Amino acid sequence: MGLLSRLLRGAKGGAKKPRFSVVAHVAFEGAIRVLEAPLGEAWQYDEVEREGEGFIGMTLKYVLPASPTPLALMAKIYSIKPGFAPPPADPAATDWNEIFGPLFSEISNVQVQATHLTTMTGRALPAAEAILDGRGADSGAPLRIRERRAALNEEEFIVTAMGTPELFAAHAGDIDRWFSTAAFVPISDVTTRPQARPGIEANGS
Repeated sequence: MGLLSRLLRGAKGGAKKPRFSVVAHVAFEGAIRVLEAPLGEAWQYDEVEREGEGFIGMTLKYVLPASPTPLALMAKIYSIKPGFAPPPADPAATDWNEIFGPLFSEISNVQVQATHLTTMTGRALPAAEAILDGRGADSGAPLRIRERRAALNEEEFIVTAMGTPELFAAHAGDIDRWFSTAAFVPISDVTTRPQARPGIEANGS
């Protein structure tokens, strides 16, 4: 199984039926929140925590199965361990080709812009956002990745959408809401992260 296939494989949450007008997903005791998560019945979700060399990662992931490449929406926090280099303080210095090169057989276009990423206290962290287009390393099919990155002290905050350009067009609203309503709680904002019930909070009917 290729790298892209492992990253985008189906999540374990199972299909969820759209019974509500707004669904907020609270993950990792409130460290990651998406205030308007996808509602379609085919979407699957998962919360993944993993530890690597020099970091601890938390990822909230929604996946819409499709062939040859599913659509994935992710919100992530990487916490760098003491003794390891912190993330770049200036997100504009991000080397997007280096980060995503292994997912593409070729990259035909990269667009980068300055933006911001929101914390749960309403603070706007300076961020950089890139859209990369090319062909996927696994399938050879067209692949688009949109990602926004910000950093604060030893933590990096990332919002990502990944799939074919056709899925981006068909689910533009889901993607835009994911990016506009994803919010994070930096560990420096509070002594301990807020204790919130993990999972889905639904409003409306």
